[in-house]
Amino acid sequence: MSPGFWRWAVALLLMLNIGLAVIHIRGDVVQAPQQPEIPPLDPSLPGLTLVSERPTFGRAGECFMLGPLPTLLAQQRAEDRLRPAARRIRSRQTVTDRDRGWWVYLPAGSRSEALRLTRNLAEQGLEDFFVVTRGDMENVVSVGLYERIDNARARQRQVRAAGFDAQLEIRRESVPQFWVDYEAEPGVDSAWRFIIEAAPGAQHRAIPCFATDESAP
Repeated sequence: MSPGFWRWAVALLLMLNIGLAVIHIRGDVVQAPQQPEIPPLDPSLPGLTLVSERPTFGRAGECFMLGPLPTLLAQQRAEDRLRPAARRIRSRQTVTDRDRGWWVYLPAGSRSEALRLTRNLAEQGLEDFFVVTRGDMENVVSVGLYERIDNARARQRQVRAAGFDAQLEIRRESVPQFWVDYEAEPGVDSAWRFIIEAAPGAQHRAIPCFATDESAP
């Protein structure tokens, strides 16, 4: 056979091999199935609402107490927020005792004795003291007020080691608390949850309904 025949045969085999390779490569490519388009939601369907976001509707004849609130301003703001959802609102104020800390002091029967104790304290190098000049503890020499009992006891031991009769007791003070009572307006959303979030320690509880002319306790 002539050399030209073999050249055509080799070229034909080469073209066949290239064609088979292309077919093999294209067969390995897996076409991803086309995802169907998701139709938009019907706007008439109700949306998702968290339990905490659901409105609170009152029923006829329901009354609630909200508090304690820390200040008179907080009480006034609570009234403003509750008024659209309330048939009636009653504000009131109470007084409670709150611990101020632990007090270390020296008892004294008179002002002259108290002044003598302060001079002796200064001579011993003890500082941070003052004489109480009014109230039930008049003429007592205060030598420290502490939030932690451990610090108060350490101060008491220090003063006693210097030769003084240091006493220790808890101190309390009377503080006002503010409340809002209201009768719910039926079918109207109440904003009491927002008031509670802004006043740590406050509560919202159902109470017996109060008379219109009932005075606040």
